[in-house]
Amino acid sequence: MPAAGLCLLPVGALTVVLSPLTGRLVGARGPRLPLVVAGSALALGALASLRLGPATPLPAVLVTFLLFGVFLGAVNPPITNTAVSGMPRSMAGVAASLASAGRQSGTTLGVAIAGMITGPALTRGGTAFTAAERGVWWLVAGLGVCVVALGLLATGRRALESADRTAALFEDLDGRP
Repeated sequence: MPAAGLCLLPVGALTVVLSPLTGRLVGARGPRLPLVVAGSALALGALASLRLGPATPLPAVLVTFLLFGVFLGAVNPPITNTAVSGMPRSMAGVAASLASAGRQSGTTLGVAIAGMITGPALTRGGTAFTAAERGVWWLVAGLGVCVVALGLLATGRRALESADRTAALFEDLDGRP
């Protein structure tokens, strides 16, 4: 079992290494590229997970997990930046906390849905579970594609103009810039 924990080490390591670099990239060039990279890594990691099985060589498992590490390291800074940048400074804390609560709620919901999809197969044995978990990976791949799409849509000219208009409304209500 220690090998399972070691296999997850690249996910955590990449998250720690990439998050600050992604934060700098978001500050310099905006959130679009990191969101596209994150969504692509999530989708590719899920698609690669569809091919994992008991006989999969360890290097293939590690490469798959590296994709999930890229996703986690690249997705959080642009989400927080996007949430905060559309609000006046007086509301930045609220925006950041809402983004964090949304991330945590989404993760919790994702685990519950994955359990709902795979749970009934646990009593039927390994091959039934393997077949059931494929549905989870297809769902995760679809979510990766959604991250890419939202990254492109939410960072376009029209979305940025809408964020500026919304921030101006909050500034008018708050009475402070």
